[in-house]
Amino acid sequence: MNIEQLFFPVREQNITLDDPPWNQQAPIRGYKAIVTPQENGHDKVVSVVKDSYKLIPNKELVMPFLDQISNLHVRWKVDPSHSFCQLNRMRLQITFPDILIKDEDSEIPLSIYLHNSYDMSEGVRCLWGGIRLACKNGLLLGTIMGTFYSRHTQGFMFKNIHNQFDRALEKIDKVQSRINHLRNTPATEILIEELQKTLGKRRLAEILQTDRVPDASQWDLMNDITHYISHQVEKPKRGDLQLGLSKVFEM
Repeated sequence: MNIEQLFFPVREQNITLDDPPWNQQAPIRGYKAIVTPQENGHDKVVSVVKDSYKLIPNKELVMPFLDQISNLHVRWKVDPSHSFCQLNRMRLQITFPDILIKDEDSEIPLSIYLHNSYDMSEGVRCLWGGIRLACKNGLLLGTIMGTFYSRHTQGFMFKNIHNQFDRALEKIDKVQSRINHLRNTPATEILIEELQKTLGKRRLAEILQTDRVPDASQWDLMNDITHYISHQVEKPKRGDLQLGLSKVFEM
């Protein structure tokens, strides 16, 4: 992924309502537009937000973030597997190839995901996760490793990424222990009910090819679901599903 595509220009613009009888424009109070200029000289509306929203352009977020990632002094790369850029939302995945979580099938390098939006759909958010090398399955580890989040009404500054990184490394053994527990624990009816709430009954039945409790470990079940999300779900819709799985499986 070329990160330059995240850096398209955006700005705030007042919103007015045309009043044809008097040929005037009446301001709409309490709201403003986020716009981006087009090649034809006109602005394209990205979103309409409340006045309390503080615009944080992707570039002002991503560049300090990458500076701090570089200062960790470990090997990293921009990973396109689950990164995306839309006018209203973005997700940037950074993967650390040498920091590995393992199971019996493959290695899972640690990743961090950075989110931003221009439409108030979510604030600035960072989440820890992993990406399976063999098949690019993505998973989030928000329950064990934690997340950090800021609303756009508060502004945002990156602080102490190094400390967050150190804490994440300290929890890798806990992630490994949780994986081993899931590998040795069969799927249950209660787990299936929780997954139905998170994914929806129809989607879960499509993944499992059954509406019954599968004869599989919870880890195998989680891998089947993460594979589906990573390959069958559009990138902008993956994050919430992955975070939901993290909670259900206590990862």
